[in-house]
Amino acid sequence: MENGTGAELNPQSRSGGFPAGQVFLSGVAGLTLAAFINSSALLTDAERLPDSRSRSLSVAIWTPIEAAASTLRLTWPRTVGDSLLGRSGDEGHITLRREHIEAVSEPQSEEWLVLSVEEEQGPELHLDQGATDTSESIWDPGNPFTIWVLGDSMVQFFGETFVMMAEKSPSVSATAEPKLASGLSRPDYFDWPARISEVMTTYDPDAVILMFGGNDAQNIRADDGRWLDRFSEQWEEEYRRRIALVMDLAASEPERIVLWVGQPPMRGVGFDLRMNQLNDLYRAEADERQGVHYLDLRSLFTDESGNYARYLLDSSGQLVDVRLTDGVHLSHWGGEWLSEFLLKEIKKSPEVEELWNE
Repeated sequence: MENGTGAELNPQSRSGGFPAGQVFLSGVAGLTLAAFINSSALLTDAERLPDSRSRSLSVAIWTPIEAAASTLRLTWPRTVGDSLLGRSGDEGHITLRREHIEAVSEPQSEEWLVLSVEEEQGPELHLDQGATDTSESIWDPGNPFTIWVLGDSMVQFFGETFVMMAEKSPSVSATAEPKLASGLSRPDYFDWPARISEVMTTYDPDAVILMFGGNDAQNIRADDGRWLDRFSEQWEEEYRRRIALVMDLAASEPERIVLWVGQPPMRGVGFDLRMNQLNDLYRAEADERQGVHYLDLRSLFTDESGNYARYLLDSSGQLVDVRLTDGVHLSHWGGEWLSEFLLKEIKKSPEVEELWNE
């Protein structure tokens, strides 16, 4: 077609279409946003997969994505949609309770109350470090008190927070080393005994915090090649042997503080039961060793009825979300809560407490 001057018009100039590159980028952006919005459901689906390499990989991929989405509050469209469709009823009720309590000075229903950490704590654990003269500390900025935090993906969600809080003392140096989808059941994926032995030998930390179990409720392969069904008698014997090995490596120095952190309560009933079974094994092995102290987190992350709670009251009476929407991992606030608890345990050694009083 020609215009009035005889020049031919470009047919594409009137097509009204979009460049292919723009369409492609828009599609990628849309898919990325959809992944963030649905990350909680996708992580939950990954957690429900049978124990396998595929499950480990899926959990490793979706855990940090869900954490980022939750922090940026990108999951609310999915939450609202599920609520309107009648899905995820428990999460919807929890959110409503939080808003209701924040809107009034006092809760209108006693069943909405959740006890604070101080009210839930049981008898204190006393670390016996022997009589020490605290007038002169053996640690200073040039020779700091060193803490290592080692474990699975649970450590990822409080480790860096713990490091930041611990290093408020200039005489403390802390390191967090999480390994996603790892544990004691799959040394073929990641050999924790070897790594812990390396850390103890190379860095000789003054305190060690260990947390495992989230990926360990699965069949394991014995040294002779046999596969052992999870929680069978032979499985329990082999798994306890692995726990004992890790504890003995960590407690190889008598003066070292070793804290073994149990798994917190989980939202899923079946998963929570399995974590309780593992916690019983951790506690039993720790009880056989004077240098290892087992820390039970159930009273720290449950409501007044002893049930899983996503929201809890902090020391100032504010309701905060302490768990992620996956019902497994800790939120930022939950990580702070646990970090304070761990530091409190470490400070029970008088000469160590002085480090934060400088």
